[in-house]
Amino acid sequence: MVLRQAMSRRLPRRVAGSGQLLFPAVPSLADHYTDVMHKTFAALGRVFDREETKAIRATVLKLATEGFTRSPYSRLVVNYQTDEPPKTSLTYKVTVEYSSVEDEYERWSKTRTPPLFGSHPDAKIMDIAHSLGSPPEVCVLDVGAGTGRNSLPLARAGFQVDAIELAPALLEVLARDAKAENLPVKVIEGDAVADRIELQANHYKLIFLSEVIASHIRDVPSCRAIFEDAAVALAPGGLLVFNAFIATQAYFPDDLARELSQVFWCVAFTHKDMKQAMEGLPFELLSDESVHEYEHARLPAESWPPTGWFESWAQGLDLYDLTADKSPLELRWLVYRKTA
Repeated sequence: MVLRQAMSRRLPRRVAGSGQLLFPAVPSLADHYTDVMHKTFAALGRVFDREETKAIRATVLKLATEGFTRSPYSRLVVNYQTDEPPKTSLTYKVTVEYSSVEDEYERWSKTRTPPLFGSHPDAKIMDIAHSLGSPPEVCVLDVGAGTGRNSLPLARAGFQVDAIELAPALLEVLARDAKAENLPVKVIEGDAVADRIELQANHYKLIFLSEVIASHIRDVPSCRAIFEDAAVALAPGGLLVFNAFIATQAYFPDDLARELSQVFWCVAFTHKDMKQAMEGLPFELLSDESVHEYEHARLPAESWPPTGWFESWAQGLDLYDLTADKSPLELRWLVYRKTA
């Protein structure tokens, strides 16, 4: 046994290997990524001491923070290769691969079968729009309109529809389909947060964001920017409607949960977050309902689920490997009225 172990210790002189590891750029997982790298390198007979491991972690944390700050879709890329025998050392390099939401949707448009977000509009949006009066007299703003899943049916019903979208790949589909049906949808290219698009004051009866705050709005200040603009653009009595992933009252997402929720397109907020984002603005909360339950009860049977991924996503199961009844996060419809 002693001789066998002694020979095994010499084996790294004849073992070679190379590879690549890809990690989501999540700062809170720096320790986990360091451990994975350490074990991967050790499997090739390259064991790093405490100081070397500490240096790996520092590099991983620094680059993960840089990548995540820029975009939650960034990745850490670890390329490694053993040095030429009889050396038993290993060379590695950690870099960041950046990807924006525009990049992600460009990839979706090329790799996924349309319709990307389902073929039926949100029952909630259609119900609320029709409750506001005769369609020709109701001006609607769809923020983050995507390919027009809601904008086009609203326009077909006679509503006056403006649509904001930042991803060129989605905007192209929306504009093309609206033109093909001769629908008077005003398409606006831009980022509702970064660009702070100037909108006509007191103009809209309904402003909505479907699967936008839920997927792409990263923090309370960004929500606040949207709500401030909505407060200006909505007519008195007009409605702001959006869906967002809201934690249960007993759950307080930590840094890891908040970071990973952005990676998995289900950004975690709390009721306290929403109150903070709305503080001092002329809005009153009218309703707070489960998206899954509302849409399931009202969409036609042939349109449920809207997509293959919708049910698990809306119940927070893309982030948590749990049953739906145990998930501490759920997609909810929030409806606010602009007060006079």
